[in-house]
Amino acid sequence: MFVVDNHIHLGQPGVHVSQHIYNELRKNWSDRGFRYHSSEVKSERRDGEMLVQVMDDVGIDVCCVLAGNWNRVLPPEQRPYNVPNEFVAQQVKASNGRLIGICSADPIIDPWGAADELERCVRDHDFRGIKLYPTYAHFDPRDKTCEPLYEAATALGVPVHFHMGFTPVCGADMKLQQPWLLDEVGQRFPKMKVVICHLGYPYAAEAMGVVARNPNFHADLSALGFYHPRTVYQLIHDFGCVNPWERLLYGSENPFMWTFHKTVQNINEHARALDMPEIPDHALELILGGNATRLYRIDQSKQHRPAKLAKSAA
Repeated sequence: MFVVDNHIHLGQPGVHVSQHIYNELRKNWSDRGFRYHSSEVKSERRDGEMLVQVMDDVGIDVCCVLAGNWNRVLPPEQRPYNVPNEFVAQQVKASNGRLIGICSADPIIDPWGAADELERCVRDHDFRGIKLYPTYAHFDPRDKTCEPLYEAATALGVPVHFHMGFTPVCGADMKLQQPWLLDEVGQRFPKMKVVICHLGYPYAAEAMGVVARNPNFHADLSALGFYHPRTVYQLIHDFGCVNPWERLLYGSENPFMWTFHKTVQNINEHARALDMPEIPDHALELILGGNATRLYRIDQSKQHRPAKLAKSAA
C-alpha cells in the first residue's frame, strides 16, 4: 500500500523552534500521560535526512513537510517559531522525491506579499500547498485581508491547510480553532482546495459537516494519535457516513509518524472488536495514500523508494 503522511513539521530545536514552544507542544504526551501511538524521542531533529530514515524504517513512501512562522504573536522570550520556506525547500530538494513541500505565509501582515510568496514557492520550489495557522497567528480565516492569498491558491490549484482544533499551546486562541469558521471561506471561494487539519478535533463532527457542505474541502487525521484506536476508528467511520472517502487524508503529526499509519492500516481490528462495520479496503487505500496522490499530484513512479520499502508497501 502506498502511504503518504500528509502532516509532518520540520524545524530544528533551538534554531527554528524554541525550547519553550517544544515543551508546550509536547506537554500532553510527556506530562499528562497520553500513551497511544507516540514514540518517545529524547532529542528531536526535524530535518529531511532524519525523516527519510524514519520513513524507510517504518514503511512510509512520501511525507508532506510544513513550514510556519508564529513569531508575529510570540513574546520575545518564547521565540522563535519560524520554519522558513527556504529551509523546507532545501530539505525537499535533498530528499530525492520523498518529501513534498507545504509553504507558509502571513496573510495578515502582508496580504499581497503572502500571495506572491505562495506563487514563488510553487514556481521556484514546486511546493504543493500552503499551511495557515489561525489559532497560533491570531487571525480569523474569514478576514477579507486573506483574500489575495485565497485567490492565488485557487488560481494555482494548490490546497490550503488550516490548523483547526486542539493545541496544548496556551498562547493559541481557542475561538479561532473551530472548523465552522471555514464554511464562509468555502462559500466565498468554492474552487479553493482546503484541508482541515486534525479533523478539527475536538470539533470533529463540526469539521465533517463543513467538509460535506464544501465539495473541495478535505480533512486529515493528524494528531489523532493522542487517542485510543477505537476512537480513531469511530471518527473514520463517522466521516464516511457523511462524506466520500476521497475527502479524508492520512497524517500523523510529530512524533506519531512511527506508528500511527499502522493503526489506521489495521483499524478494522477495532471495528470487529466493537461489532461495527469495517472500513472498506479501497477506502483505506484512498485515505492512506490515494487521496494525497491526487491532491498533491504525486508521481508514484518517481519516489525512488528503497527496495525493502517498496516491497513492504506493496
